Amino acid sequence: MMSRFSHVFFAVCLSSIAALACSSDSPAGGEPDAGGEPDGGGEPDPGGERLCGAEIRYEPASSVGVVEVAGEWTDWERHELPQGDGGAYATTVDLEPGVYAYKLIVDDEWILDPENAYGVYHDGVENSGLRVPDCTEPDLELLSFESDTTSEGVGSARAEVAFYRGDGGAAFDPDSVRVERVQNFDASELDTDAVTVGDGVIDIDVDGLDEGKHTLVVRAKDTDGDAAEALRLPFWIEREAFDWRDPIIFMALIDRFRDGDPSNNVGDAPNTAESANFYGGDLRGVTDAIEEGYLTEMGVQAIWLSPFVDNTRRVMNPGERGITAYHGYWPQSARKVDPRFGTSEDLEDLVAAAHDRGIRVLKDFVINHVHEDHHYVDEHPEWVRDGCVCGDPGCGWTEKRLECLFRPYMPDFNWEIHAAGEQMVEDALWWIERYDLDGLRIDAVKHVEDHAVFNLATRIHEEFEQAGTDYFLTGETAMGWAGHDLGNNAEQYGTISRYIGDSGLDGQKDFVLYHAVTENVFAFDNYGMQHLDFWTRASLEQYPEGSIMTPFIGSHDEIRFATLASGDPNMRNGWPDEELPEQPDTAEAYERMRVAKAWLFTIPGAPLLYYGDEYGQYGGHDPDNRQMWRPPKERSEHEEALFSFVTALGEARGASVALRRGDYRTLLGDDDGVLAYGRHYDGDVAVVVLNHTPEPVSRSVPLADLGAEPAAFEDAIGGDEVPVSDGSIDVAVPARSAAVLVPAD
Repeated sequence: MMSRFSHVFFAVCLSSIAALACSSDSPAGGEPDAGGEPDGGGEPDPGGERLCGAEIRYEPASSVGVVEVAGEWTDWERHELPQGDGGAYATTVDLEPGVYAYKLIVDDEWILDPENAYGVYHDGVENSGLRVPDCTEPDLELLSFESDTTSEGVGSARAEVAFYRGDGGAAFDPDSVRVERVQNFDASELDTDAVTVGDGVIDIDVDGLDEGKHTLVVRAKDTDGDAAEALRLPFWIEREAFDWRDPIIFMALIDRFRDGDPSNNVGDAPNTAESANFYGGDLRGVTDAIEEGYLTEMGVQAIWLSPFVDNTRRVMNPGERGITAYHGYWPQSARKVDPRFGTSEDLEDLVAAAHDRGIRVLKDFVINHVHEDHHYVDEHPEWVRDGCVCGDPGCGWTEKRLECLFRPYMPDFNWEIHAAGEQMVEDALWWIERYDLDGLRIDAVKHVEDHAVFNLATRIHEEFEQAGTDYFLTGETAMGWAGHDLGNNAEQYGTISRYIGDSGLDGQKDFVLYHAVTENVFAFDNYGMQHLDFWTRASLEQYPEGSIMTPFIGSHDEIRFATLASGDPNMRNGWPDEELPEQPDTAEAYERMRVAKAWLFTIPGAPLLYYGDEYGQYGGHDPDNRQMWRPPKERSEHEEALFSFVTALGEARGASVALRRGDYRTLLGDDDGVLAYGRHYDGDVAVVVLNHTPEPVSRSVPLADLGAEPAAFEDAIGGDEVPVSDGSIDVAVPARSAAVLVPAD
């Protein structure tokens, strides 16, 4: 898991947490100080005056000659940075609040600040961004935080918060302190015995907390009544600490999942293809699934919700293939829940139900575009730009990734305009805070300027992660698989990886792995299990260390796996005026999916379970791959058998820390359709044996590379106990199935 808050270090704030640039009320445009140390030296005591000045610092990896800085506050005039005794080059500037573009010049080469992921454009050129808040305002900063949960599920939390008065401002007012605890949108002020106010320090000690997600909100003022920005400290009370390597992520396309409230259904729109109308699925339907235990039964610990922001009411491309905004990717508002999916209260109920069961909720955030009906287009037409349509001749999806439009009616959001990007970031922060969300799935990452993702991630880390709770940021950077050589795939891996890191995303959907193995191995038998093993290991090696990738075999943009595996000749069709694929009527497609699911749920990463894939929903290309979810009573015998297998896999994954967090070790791989691999985590182990052949197999699996050797294993998905003998195990696996072996009790 990537470290987070300690790395949110861009322009340095000269106070108790080095996270933000500060300013005084001195005029903008001041030259850097001659010395290498910030004005004032050291850090203030709590209750003291907030120090001001924004530090620019550069620590070269090797010897350099001259280091300079140029920024818009000096009209890009170059100023040399002095070198301190420790070898770092540093200077301090006093600026008015705002964001300023700058670059470093190292031995006459202009570069972005390598320690500052925050970016801003100036006159069409990308620069590093120096963020300077208003240092005349008082400030609250976290000094320490810890929480604890007993084995009975009762929690406690302790925090120490410092108040700093603004530059030239009044003293701390101890009587102004208010601390609220918020859980499931219910706020209650802490009793006075839980809050102790000292000389500039607020100590919080609260116990008797229920399991679930909590937020402490700390507020304080100075004696003039000027308030510091509220400090929000989200944290979880849970018996086993959550890790983002743990969850199966369930992707719910809201309109096509479950209809929990027929009163918000809108009926068919005229001049629209039947499969591109609203079907009636809503937020209440997702909540029903949570409350009934449907998701927990499958081991789901996180939900990715398709966009639920208010979308256009218009039918686009009216006629034979008219389309409504049922999918949610045509926003016309910034901060409004689409009433066709429900109300604000419905969204609150969904999040509360999820959090009560330890399930995290991710919002699908559209970062690249808006619909032409969006109010930003009217209010700020300069925030969007026109361009060619992605995929048209001379307008490649990658070559023209920044300027091309997905559709003519989807204007591209221009992140080169700082005000536009900052507004998009503020909107994301608003959604997370308002609805107590746990992270974002970020749409179309490669189609926005790189700094968009890093700026967004930076602000989320700063605003929500101070108490140590990780907010998961995962992206969609659609790439392919360029053949068998790793070198040929350098661009694929590199493009996905460029957005991942301590200052960016936690991970992304693993498109390279999807294209390498889903059709080639599981659906069509183009290649064998050595191919599967090679590309599984490649993903672990090619992406940045600590990244949490999301492997998948199905999504709202891909042909349904059950249809791929059936070999239906119409699998690549998607519209009602075409001949669409039919539901598979033999067991083979579902058996192939069984092997694919066993692999998906037992390799490293946070796997994606696309709604309906839990039972093998069929469908061709979009929009046929987005048919309405079907309840158990409407499923075939083959579908129900697959669902039982998936729930057994989910239960096995949840019970084994090795299957969730362990490394990946190849134990046996052959091209006769069998692959065995081990997972090892801190002494806990598991062994997975996949049989992709149409016949039962028995294999002797050596354990020398597993790293531990229990006396015996048991099959967590229903097989027999398997003893260890002479450093190996003899495993029998049914046709097109798997054994998931964990140490026997």
